[in-house]
Amino acid sequence: MRKRQLPLREITTLAFGGLLAVGCTSTKDCYVSSECDMYGQPMCNTGACDPCQASGGRNSWWPWSRNYYPPSRYPIPDVMPLGSILRSHWHVMETNGEAADFVIYRNEFVDNSSELTPYGRDHIAEIAARMPSTPFPVLVQRGFNNADPELDQIRREVVVRVLTDLGNPDAERRTYVSQPYGSGLNSMEAEQDYAKFRSIRNSGQN
Repeated sequence: MRKRQLPLREITTLAFGGLLAVGCTSTKDCYVSSECDMYGQPMCNTGACDPCQASGGRNSWWPWSRNYYPPSRYPIPDVMPLGSILRSHWHVMETNGEAADFVIYRNEFVDNSSELTPYGRDHIAEIAARMPSTPFPVLVQRGFNNADPELDQIRREVVVRVLTDLGNPDAERRTYVSQPYGSGLNSMEAEQDYAKFRSIRNSGQN
């Protein structure tokens, strides 16, 4: 039995119809992009090709593009990495906290003298150990209302001498008499904060 041969026009029509079935065609060298225009239709990804013609809309085009253009082949989005904005704020807070470790407060001296308390001696030893690896200055808190500048300078000289003896030759130029970075708390504020701390701690144990 003789087989029927399809005319060239029918072959061309079938081939063109098959291309339409996948969702996007063009008369020039054009490949389908995984992007859509504002109407939800597929777009060509080159500027030299003719406008694409969508046959079935997004329903017929999307399954095809999902198979040939998986998300792993999409370009990297031009956005900040996750957490990078908050991380910069946390870094500033941590840096300020480390700088506050290099403040020697008034209560680390015995009364109105230049003698360091036991806690003050431990604190200055910790500062001396960390100075070579940090850029922070050493602050000696001045007296109330700058009432005794001479005593403040004597305390500074004591701190410089101890830090130098512990292996920090740059202690002279890195030690200053100044107010600390934070204003501190008075007795009533400290009592309120301590009560809040105890309530939070007790609620966490229940």
